[in-house]
Amino acid sequence: MTFLTKIGLTRALGRAASPSEDGRGGLPWLYLLSLMLFILLLPFSSYVAAIPFIKSEWGLNNTEVGVIFSAYLAGFAASALFVVPLTDRLGSRQIIIGSTLISVISHMLFPVAANGLISAIILRAVAGIGLVGVYTPGMRIISERFPTVGRGMAIGTFVTFFYASNSVSLALTGVLMNNFEWREAYLIMSLAAVVSVPLAYLLLRRQQDRPEQASSGKLDLRVLKNRAARYIILAYSLHAAELYVVRVWLPALLVTVLVARGMEDSRAAVTAATVGGIALAGGALGPVMGGILSDRFGRATSAAAIFALSGAISWGIGWMTGFPWAVIIAVTVVYGWAIAADSAIYSTAITEVAEQGRLGSTLAVHSFLGFLGGVIGPIIVGGILDVSPESIGWGLGFSFVGVLAVIAILGLMRLGNSGRRST
Repeated sequence: MTFLTKIGLTRALGRAASPSEDGRGGLPWLYLLSLMLFILLLPFSSYVAAIPFIKSEWGLNNTEVGVIFSAYLAGFAASALFVVPLTDRLGSRQIIIGSTLISVISHMLFPVAANGLISAIILRAVAGIGLVGVYTPGMRIISERFPTVGRGMAIGTFVTFFYASNSVSLALTGVLMNNFEWREAYLIMSLAAVVSVPLAYLLLRRQQDRPEQASSGKLDLRVLKNRAARYIILAYSLHAAELYVVRVWLPALLVTVLVARGMEDSRAAVTAATVGGIALAGGALGPVMGGILSDRFGRATSAAAIFALSGAISWGIGWMTGFPWAVIIAVTVVYGWAIAADSAIYSTAITEVAEQGRLGSTLAVHSFLGFLGGVIGPIIVGGILDVSPESIGWGLGFSFVGVLAVIAILGLMRLGNSGRRST
């Protein structure tokens, strides 16, 4: 790339990052910010793809596997209480840029330095801290640029790139493991994520933050007095539990199906990661589609309908191990869409019901309690698999997720669609 080309790219990104009065002119910026998140999260699912190898190498049981994965979400959830409220005081630009660097470094260290349960937990937790400083402040900036018409679409686009990166991460890591050891494959994905750091800087260097001058930048738990916010956070927490159970344990379920059909273990692991990633990639369009639906039909109604679909599949998929492989993949594709499609709805709704001057604290509590569900869900299912007879373990594990869907739907029905599309 020549010097003049670099200057042209910098100017183009600067123009794309310029503020827009009505939000529509900000679409190029929105797509580039979403692309930055996509690149940052390329190593996100590399651990999941490598679980069969890591489990054997480190002598882990299923519960410990779930704990390592959930350490990422635990770091996200815990740091949200401190990092996200700072956006009320400092704005989002500096937090996002610094957090991209933290995320990239921690992912690069995992395949190099992790050698067991404790070191893996620490590095995954730090990576989660990096993610929260990009993902949640990123949604805040988007909600400020798209204040009215199309906010569901805009946040849905950002979340769609997040989901797409997870699927691509899983599939590409699986492909790389055909020719490399799991550590090498993980490191390659982490090195690719380095591009997100300069991209974040170029996109946000002209960002004009609008911090709340009256805010202390500290967490304000009074946001929990907001009834609408409480129901949205409950549904989001159950959604996160469902989402991350599927992301952790669905590839392992596919491995079980393939091994039962006579495929060798290591080949089954690579095939499950690749096929599972490709099958779930269709779900990447779910958040933007769900956001558009919620703009039209209301947040709660749309979220409840989507939860009903994913919950129905949860009740059944764990009992389908004997079904034809093509049927299982078809169900996986629908499942991938359903677990993703409602995600942006909660993130959009919470920005609409938050009280003036407390958006940062509301997003912090939303992120913390939401991702706490994501922390607990995979661990519980791992425990179910450890204590259940092998013949019914998968059925019981995913049926547990179906129970969560029922609870979420009941909460969303109580919330209803009071007022303009905000709930």
